[in-house]
Amino acid sequence: MLRGIALGAGFGLAVSCVESWLLITRLVEMNLPPIIQPLLLTTTCTIAIAGVLGGLLSPLLGLPAGRLWHLTGVAGVWIALGRLTAPESDFFWMLIVVPPTSGLVLSLLGLALARWRRWLPVALGVLALVSAFGFSEARRLTLERTTVDLADRPMAPVGTPDVVLVVLDTVRAENLSSYGYARSTSPHFDALARGGALFLDATAPSTWSLPSHASLFTGLFSSAHGAHQEHHHLRESVPTLAETLAADGFETACFTANPWISNALGTARGFDYQDESWQRAGAGRSMNSIFRMLDALGMGGADKGGSMVLANFEAWLEGRTKSGRPVFAFLNLIEAHFPYHQLPEQYLRTYSPLDRGTRRSLSLQLLGNQFGDSDLDTVAAAAPARDMYDGGVLYADYLLSVVVDALRRRGTLDQTIVVVLSDHGELLGEHGAFGHGRSLYEPVTRVPLLVRYPVRVAPGTRVASPVSTVGVMGTILDLLDIEPRGPLQVGSLLPAIEGRPSGGPILAERFANARAQDADLPSNPLLREDLRHRSYRSGTLKLIESSDGERFLFDLAADPGEARDLAAERPELVATLVDEVETWSAT
Repeated sequence: MLRGIALGAGFGLAVSCVESWLLITRLVEMNLPPIIQPLLLTTTCTIAIAGVLGGLLSPLLGLPAGRLWHLTGVAGVWIALGRLTAPESDFFWMLIVVPPTSGLVLSLLGLALARWRRWLPVALGVLALVSAFGFSEARRLTLERTTVDLADRPMAPVGTPDVVLVVLDTVRAENLSSYGYARSTSPHFDALARGGALFLDATAPSTWSLPSHASLFTGLFSSAHGAHQEHHHLRESVPTLAETLAADGFETACFTANPWISNALGTARGFDYQDESWQRAGAGRSMNSIFRMLDALGMGGADKGGSMVLANFEAWLEGRTKSGRPVFAFLNLIEAHFPYHQLPEQYLRTYSPLDRGTRRSLSLQLLGNQFGDSDLDTVAAAAPARDMYDGGVLYADYLLSVVVDALRRRGTLDQTIVVVLSDHGELLGEHGAFGHGRSLYEPVTRVPLLVRYPVRVAPGTRVASPVSTVGVMGTILDLLDIEPRGPLQVGSLLPAIEGRPSGGPILAERFANARAQDADLPSNPLLREDLRHRSYRSGTLKLIESSDGERFLFDLAADPGEARDLAAERPELVATLVDEVETWSAT
């Protein structure tokens, strides 16, 4: 038995080495920050579970070539467990098979080395694992923020309001009650909107977190700030909103379980404090077999990190010193993001009649579909996917109410500039697709946006004219009477709130994904990830240009579902919009 446990634990050590280095390589490739705590947890669980399996299968050691049969059995059971906790999916099949198969090969090599020096395979395994953690820690240290001494910072003028900027990650406008949705998914957002200005037609500048947040923090489009699919880093020369407000005397803080807002990518530049909740939670843990096993047992965490983000925000707010400085607090609430089943049960049950296991299986299938797996009945999946997604929207809305209540208890709500929006939306079966990042269709680019500041913005204001959320930075600086430190491609939206034209184009950009080159390309050209796409709004007309020279035209008033391409019928309109885009580009 002890021998079987030792061999199983050795197999777990080998699997941990493989998984750790695969994860680290992927994070470095994507320029994402190191995630130390999940690595420690998964490594500990992997070695422990493999040791238990080794003990249970120890009778196999009595067979001829028993160690080979024993380790093969442990690897087989490991793959079976992975298969039980993942859906039928080519995407997940690779995640299930590669680590244990590689771990088996390494374990057998270790047995061969042990004939020479018994301690050598364990020492090499520990060395590989320690080097993985050492590399991650060294990378973390290179990304550490410089400690800021607030005493060296100029004081903001007396009476300067606080600013709280909240991103409801992946929430599309059409699934909120304020935008006419039949379900009451957003009572707290709706109440906040009644106290300020609600933008009825707001367009996000991109289709996923990194470029959209970079635009939110810079007032620039992706092609200008440089953070997008082809370049995972915000340009150093571009000043951010946090840097600008810090230079004007603000204390700045960032709370997020989304790792795309981090020092590694430049998107967290200028924040004095970062809670980095993504180190302990987040939407990506379903990629790991251990987390899927824990999740299947109901031990995978209550949510995607939203409760931790809010706890950190409240603790920080209550623990602030009375420095007299105004606050700029940014919060990202990622609860509507896939995988949709990682939510508190009460919110999942609100709209979904499915049992827990069925919901989880479908949610993981949808996750695989987002990363190129096509083995999914998109028509049948649309309604249950929407049900789970709406539960995530409802939970994100509840978390928003916690932010508002914290400000209300502090007595500063009506003296605080509160901006709430989304970075992008989500396809829920429209155009035969799910998720985001691939297309510039309206369910992905049309997002909620509200601005509440009773001192300057009249309660109950409704803005019908189309706007770009790139104008949020200019709007906040305008309300604070602060000059931007660099050019803004979309200026303040205050003119739109006051019924006047606001400056700046309504563009959305999606750059090419290099990994899509070898993937099966969809027949719909607007879902192809190997191409760049750019959309431009002029009134209700929407032009989409592709890097292969194709152009598409939709009239959103007559065709809100973007089912009918008018480019061939109305070439004169296409030419007019192309001229407008080129004029903006030249400007």
